[in-house]
Amino acid sequence: MPSIGARGPADLALLMSFILSVLFMLPFSKKIVLLPFLGSSIGFLFEYIGVNYGYPFGGYSYLKLERFSLYGVPIPIIIAWGIYVYTCYLASSYIIKGRGRIFVASLLMVLLDMAVDPVMVENGIWAWREGGIWFGIPLTNFFGWYTVSIMAFFLYSIFSREDLDKSLSWHAYIPYLFSFLPILASAGRKSWIPAYISF
Repeated sequence: MPSIGARGPADLALLMSFILSVLFMLPFSKKIVLLPFLGSSIGFLFEYIGVNYGYPFGGYSYLKLERFSLYGVPIPIIIAWGIYVYTCYLASSYIIKGRGRIFVASLLMVLLDMAVDPVMVENGIWAWREGGIWFGIPLTNFFGWYTVSIMAFFLYSIFSREDLDKSLSWHAYIPYLFSFLPILASAGRKSWIPAYISF
């Protein structure tokens, strides 16, 4: 997640990679800028629902970043949703063509969260009311991430009314890899295993 502490260089690298990638992609798709905005908007909506009602991720609460929050949802989390949605869709465009990207990109989102969640819990950013089999994270969280991600990518396909006709080169995968940098930089003794497995 963007800027939560001492891992500044990794956060900066992710942010720069994201900005450069968007600028690089604009000649191929003017509407690609919709992705991070949709990701942040939908992510915020379901984070708000999740914090207050426990759906669709399961019961959890934020323990830090209260001063930088919007209706109980930390702003760095909202930004992270936008970046992750964008980088996962771009990476899926390298893997597969057509509508199948929606499902592949959503799987990449889940894979990313399998690294994010244990690290953030260990760092005290949020806590789950009930544990789970994935290093203390409940499976409902990953089902929730997959569902919300599909909604974001599906809405993008509707609003953009376009598809990247050709599979992108391997460069499209780089921003996704950069998404892991802050996570790996923040991983501690309890969370480095899931962080590196997911990476």
